Amino acid sequence: MSTRPGLVAEAAIDVLAARLSYEVPGLAQDEIGRIARDQAALLTREGFRITVPVAAVATTRRRLKARRTTT
Repeated sequence: MSTRPGLVAEAAIDVLAARLSYEVPGLAQDEIGRIARDQAALLTREGFRITVPVAAVATTRRRLKARRTTT
């Protein structure tokens, strides 16, 4: 079973990371990503449904596609 999150989950993590970088300026990007992933996992385990704007899904899709073509 894959541990890679789906597109909507990735978008939720991106939204959480963006909010965290706004609330805690100066935090390293890798730390922001780790915290956002942990927050998303905790919220899901606690039974919360995380929703994101449709635009966030499109932005995440472009980011993931760009990452695939650059690595």
